[in-house]
Amino acid sequence: MTHEFLKIIESYKRAGIKNIRTALATIVHVEGSSYRKEGTQMLIDEYGNITGALSGGCVEQEVIRQASSVFTSGCPKVFKYDGRFRLGCEGSIYILIELFHPNNELLHLIENAIQQREVFSLSCSFMIDEISKTDFGTSFEFKNTTIYHSNYEKDSNNLIFTQKIESLNRLCIFGIEHDAAKLSQMASFLGWEVIIIGSEYSSVNGSDFPFAKSVLTIKPEDLDQNLFCSNTAVVVMSHNFSKDLRFLFNIINSKVRYIGLLGPVHRREKLLNAVLDADLMIDDDAFDKIHGPAGLSIGSKTPEEIALSIMAEITSVWRTNLKEVEYSCISQNKI
Repeated sequence: MTHEFLKIIESYKRAGIKNIRTALATIVHVEGSSYRKEGTQMLIDEYGNITGALSGGCVEQEVIRQASSVFTSGCPKVFKYDGRFRLGCEGSIYILIELFHPNNELLHLIENAIQQREVFSLSCSFMIDEISKTDFGTSFEFKNTTIYHSNYEKDSNNLIFTQKIESLNRLCIFGIEHDAAKLSQMASFLGWEVIIIGSEYSSVNGSDFPFAKSVLTIKPEDLDQNLFCSNTAVVVMSHNFSKDLRFLFNIINSKVRYIGLLGPVHRREKLLNAVLDADLMIDDDAFDKIHGPAGLSIGSKTPEEIALSIMAEITSVWRTNLKEVEYSCISQNKI
């Protein structure tokens, strides 16, 4: 959900330039079933414009209505939205609404953490009750700094919901053909940071991949291994066997969570046999993250459908192995 949070920050900055006040709405507690889970956030400005969503579209107007009293009083509040009567979900959600006015220090810390791909956390102080309290709100904790955005009281009886903001999911695509452009577009739409990698002889630049953060043309042997962290997926799709093999040699022992190989099964086996023959001292676990042919089997034919199938498979791997939200609901005086 990091990309959603970044959109909220960007929207806040645009509103701030125009001196428009904003409020932050966060789902802090769920009872039963709900469309979105704890930690989902939405920004509302004082004119009713929103960034993000807390549901499929049913809750947002009520959040805007509830936010009006927060803009008037300045006091944070929690309200309950009972989905058993208003939604298709058999559950209820508790939503914290607070004025959102991060100072320049906090904005700098957020931007720096994102740029450095460092994890930080948000902690919401609240009660499971429909009530307004001055000490409700969100604090931000970074590696060496904690900033209290609200009137936080350490010894209150409020509950605390904490979620981690991870580094942006990153997709490294080795390949510069038409299908790589479609995959880049699909991944960007889903909130991924996209890096396009071509060989040292490639003639390509950023204008060819408008949805990518950066485009690299480099020898696979010279790649910065910091690109390939545990929050990274890689798709090898240069359509050139020798180039794909050189790239695979240099990433197979990296920390990436997913490696997708484009092409039929026999091409995958040929690539993997060549890697084994190279005697690279590869950990057996490295082969568990290799998927080939890349993508879920949905009968894809067009580049767009292939991109869809690949991102569906990557999403499945992420959701299976990644616990996105660390949820704790405890009294502050027990911390």
